[in-house]
This record gives sequence, C-alpha cells and structure tokens, in this order.
Amino acid sequence: MAVAATIGGIGQATAAGDTYVASYFDKTCLRAEVSFKSDGEIWTISDKCEDGHAVAVQTKSPYSWTNYYRGGWANQSKTIDSSYPEGTKVTFRACAEFGQTLRCGEWATAIA
Repeated sequence: MAVAATIGGIGQATAAGDTYVASYFDKTCLRAEVSFKSDGEIWTISDKCEDGHAVAVQTKSPYSWTNYYRGGWANQSKTIDSSYPEGTKVTFRACAEFGQTLRCGEWATAIA
C-alpha cells in the first residue's frame, strides 16, 4: 500500500507494490485522495470531506487530463479505468475544486 506524506496542501506519493497514492490537505481536512493501481490500471478518486467540494485527479505528460468527482458526500469515491503501455510513468496529483479553481497537492509519479 502506498503512503502519502502531505503538509498544508503539499503531497508526495511513495509506492509499495502496485498502488500509488497522492493526497491534498488544507487547513480543515484531507480534501482529496487519488490512488492508481498499476496492475488493473484503475484510478480511484476519493472525497474525504463533507462540504460538497468536487475532487479531481489531474495528470500530465505523456497523458494530460483532469477527471472530476462530484459525488458530494464524504468518503465516497469514483473509479476510472485507463490503459497505459507497460512501464509508462504517469505523473498525477489530487485536487479539490473551489469555485472554478483547482487547489492541488504536489505531483507524484506512478508506473503502469
């Protein structure tokens, strides 16, 4: 299981096995958590607060996209299937949406 060390909105993912995790904290709570399971190439976006802010996973090169989860209740999650060539490094981070602005933790890297 991966562990994310996060302080004041800054996150860094570490990996163990095939699961990678990144988080976004702010002053009130753990807002968002994103995990990537490389064996099934499944993303899980988790909403960890009870205040209705959307959460998101954001990736960058070689595949750049953002996928939001607007479930609205604490500790609910959304899964996203993806397909990457074996050994591909994917850079990602966890975010929360405030108005039309994303606030995110640090970028982390997963290996498919």
